[in-house]
Amino acid sequence: MKSWLFFSSPFAFFVFMNIPLASSFDGYTSCSNKFNCGEITNVGFPFWGYGRPESCGYPELKLTCSENVTAIGIMGVQYRVLKINQEAEETLKLVRDDYYDKICSPKFGDTKLNSNLFDYVSGSVDVTLLYDCTSSSQGEFSCPKGETHGDVAAVLGAVPGSLMCKSKVVIQIPGAMSFRIFSLENVEQAVREGFEVKYKVDSATCNECVGSKGVCGYNWGLNETVCNCPNQSSASRICSATAGAIDTPVLPSAKVFNMTSFCSMDLCARGLQKF
Repeated sequence: MKSWLFFSSPFAFFVFMNIPLASSFDGYTSCSNKFNCGEITNVGFPFWGYGRPESCGYPELKLTCSENVTAIGIMGVQYRVLKINQEAEETLKLVRDDYYDKICSPKFGDTKLNSNLFDYVSGSVDVTLLYDCTSSSQGEFSCPKGETHGDVAAVLGAVPGSLMCKSKVVIQIPGAMSFRIFSLENVEQAVREGFEVKYKVDSATCNECVGSKGVCGYNWGLNETVCNCPNQSSASRICSATAGAIDTPVLPSAKVFNMTSFCSMDLCARGLQKF
């Protein structure tokens, strides 16, 4: 239905037309948030979780926080994150959560990594923990009462094929600690030191995004890094030169128009405008 507005004055008049402000940019705002938990602080892309939506990082790089302890799950094993280096090294320092206090009650299987996403950092070595073997082996220690297993042996290198054990778990420890595993306490200390892995992500694309004043995110469907910009409602590769426009928005959200600039002469003369 058409409506008419009548004005008694033949002079120019003004009308306020509501024009909405730019819509919010959830990707830019949400992924600008950093992960902070205990001693692990100011962590951004390629990680997500705990205040950072899943679109802010790689699917496998979800961080959790509980009682100021940062954790990550990799190939079915839960790890405590001791350190994250997001500079040139791009490394994580990890320790298995089930071995953080003691090693006689394992909850997970072997320490394994997704080779498409992680590499071991040189300097760590494999150690096999053998539980409740039928015959004694070198480096065998008695476990405290109340633990899942009665004894454990820590073996570097190849495991003797003749050993029959209830459980075998391969873990990583720092190479410098490998010559000190001559007691249960020393083995546990070596495990608590953690080991480092390098994560392999598309840093080049993210650096381009950051250089254009954007915030990096990740498209799970396309498996690619995307750039969230302050002046765009959808992600792109890099931000445009006007990316900073959102920092100085035009207010208010209404613009004033002089009706004499667009109404017909006969209607304006009569103070009449058709909408």
